[in-house]
Amino acid sequence: MPTIIRLADMPDETSFAPLGVLGYCLTRTQFLAPVWADLKLRLKTVDYTPQTKLLELLVCILTGCRAIAQVNTRLRPDIALARAWGQGQFAEQSTLTRTLDAFTDTAVTQLRHGVDAWFRQESQALRHDFAADWLWLDIDLSPLPISKHAEGSTKGKQAKKNRYGRQLARVHAPQYHETLFSRLYAGRQESSPAYIPTVDALNAFLNLTLAQKQRTVLRSDAGFGSDANVNYALHAEWQVLTKTKGGKRPQIFANQVAAEDWEPLRYDRWVAQAVKPPTYERPTDCLVLRWLTPRGEIKHAIVVCSIPGWTMADIIAHYDDRGACETEIQADKGGLKMERRRKKRLAAQEALILLTDVAHNLLAWIPQWMFPGEPLAAFGTTRLVEDVLHLPGRLIFHGERLAEVQLNQLHPYAEQVAAGLQRLLDHFGSP
Repeated sequence: MPTIIRLADMPDETSFAPLGVLGYCLTRTQFLAPVWADLKLRLKTVDYTPQTKLLELLVCILTGCRAIAQVNTRLRPDIALARAWGQGQFAEQSTLTRTLDAFTDTAVTQLRHGVDAWFRQESQALRHDFAADWLWLDIDLSPLPISKHAEGSTKGKQAKKNRYGRQLARVHAPQYHETLFSRLYAGRQESSPAYIPTVDALNAFLNLTLAQKQRTVLRSDAGFGSDANVNYALHAEWQVLTKTKGGKRPQIFANQVAAEDWEPLRYDRWVAQAVKPPTYERPTDCLVLRWLTPRGEIKHAIVVCSIPGWTMADIIAHYDDRGACETEIQADKGGLKMERRRKKRLAAQEALILLTDVAHNLLAWIPQWMFPGEPLAAFGTTRLVEDVLHLPGRLIFHGERLAEVQLNQLHPYAEQVAAGLQRLLDHFGSP
């Protein structure tokens, strides 16, 4: 008997059942409404409002689409997922692309204000217990590759030689895995000039009290560590932990340290107090760090810390924790495909970055909503996108109400995710 191949309607089946339940909770409770409340785009509304199309772009990011074109093959056939997110069917990819292309600098500012308002409403970093612990904020500048014909694209300053791209300034709160701020720059943007505008934006956004700022540590790498930048942050009453700018100064400072004053951190790494440290706005510890590279070369750096009472080993260990920031960025580039979705216009790309920040922060909160104290709570961005939200099943509606969720019981995480989805619905009041 020949194999029969036919087309069939599958209105209840989806490849992203948990993501559908998340969308059902978010849309029915208007959880994301502040993000685009003030956004005004010059677009004619036929079947989809600009806000609806931005919501669909967010779903595109959360499903790990490597390009907006994948909306047509991954999302549009998924009627159950669309219905869970409050749509009859997801818009066609060209419609979403035109929405991004309609962004101007003014519209980006409006979207940024919306994202900030939403973040203030939900952020855990803004509810940090300053009396119990320091709040750590990592500042970073990361390359984003793009065609040489794109707006703001220049050669150099990229991860690979002879690549064209832009630069993305970001601020992370590593204790909560949250992204607090993102801004896109042209490709030749240096770290140091981006520091003060980033700190100013952070100050306006967080609106911390003086006592809270004095319990907040701005941590950054040597690219941001000019004396002027350190003084600016110290004058504004932030705490600072940073490497200072390179050049000849690290070697000069290292030459002033006596051989017996180097304190070993491990077999290939040493630290010492600077003999003649620079003077800053407030008292600081200035350390000289020395290490042996895999090629047998001796390297040096200067680390400045404004927090009194820490040992030299403590200061270096806290600086090394900055590696979590790099991990967060790589997770967004890998799991959320941040550097794969590229727009020629700078404003369109920045709108995509802001939506990626929304996706990132949702994924930072999902483990607490769904898996408090469970093993799945340790999953990062990539595993949440690929192994938790991407789980096949059925979403069964009665009218507009999600009546039943069925998960493929053969999936290794089906049981844990099922329990997590019940917690998610309870968290949002079973909308």
